[in-house]
Amino acid sequence: MTHPRYRVPVAPSLATVLAENDLAMDSHSWAASCVDTARASLRTAGAALVHSLADRLAVDGWVIAALPAELPEELLRRVAAGILAAVGTPFFSIDGGHGLWLEGLSRPERDPNSFGGFAAQALHIDAPNVTAPPDYTSLLMLRPDPAGGGHSVLADLRAAAVLLADDDRDVLRQSVFFEGRAEQLHGVGEPLLPFPVIDNGLPGNTWIRWAGKLLTDERNIGYRPALKRFAALLEGTAQRVRLRRGNLLIADQRRVAHGRTALGRQDDIAPSARRLLCQAKARFDAAAPVHQVLDLRSAA
Repeated sequence: MTHPRYRVPVAPSLATVLAENDLAMDSHSWAASCVDTARASLRTAGAALVHSLADRLAVDGWVIAALPAELPEELLRRVAAGILAAVGTPFFSIDGGHGLWLEGLSRPERDPNSFGGFAAQALHIDAPNVTAPPDYTSLLMLRPDPAGGGHSVLADLRAAAVLLADDDRDVLRQSVFFEGRAEQLHGVGEPLLPFPVIDNGLPGNTWIRWAGKLLTDERNIGYRPALKRFAALLEGTAQRVRLRRGNLLIADQRRVAHGRTALGRQDDIAPSARRLLCQAKARFDAAAPVHQVLDLRSAA
């Protein structure tokens, strides 16, 4: 389990202010006026929260903002959108939710390993097979699994990559890997198939396009040994956390892969009581309050 330092409380007074904003959309992005309103509130009433988010993201690449759990679902979505605007411009990459938020009610008819499934979900970044993966992904817990399962798993992509043997790193840098499809997505560039697992970018700015499904995609069979070795290294960095109602997990996708443990037995749980999780993305924005704080620290 994780140390409490990863959870940053959101003051009820700040939540009340952020909840006054709405979830109006401009195509697949949260409306610019809403983003500006949220950031204005964060710079005043939420300055302490912004610094705490910056601290955790700078050190670990992920953080949990703990919203007041007593808020109704619609207000939790509004407050979470405001907090997500602290790190970037919120958007959705897949249609099918409440505007910004894609809902993942756990259902038996879903692919067991998918968002909204019952089984464990392998470590991955969202949309590894496109030219512009989301810089940040976020998960808002509205209803945890009553059976006690479904822990979120976070793992350090860069730490695992550093431990790779040179031969394996050279293999993973080749643009020969396939994972799933990249269709009907928004705000993430164009499909990139095949792709390199490790981009040849500048240090600290490199995408590590990881998904556990790389191991089971038959198109990657010739490279499976190197993939398995990286998967083992990544698993060695993994940490688990159980999201509570109102918890917003924000992960920097250039640094952190995420996944899920299996849910508990669902036989006696009514559909209306099952785990309910929401997902939204954010693209990098230098004007976001967290990045302004980090830039000031770097300049100092």
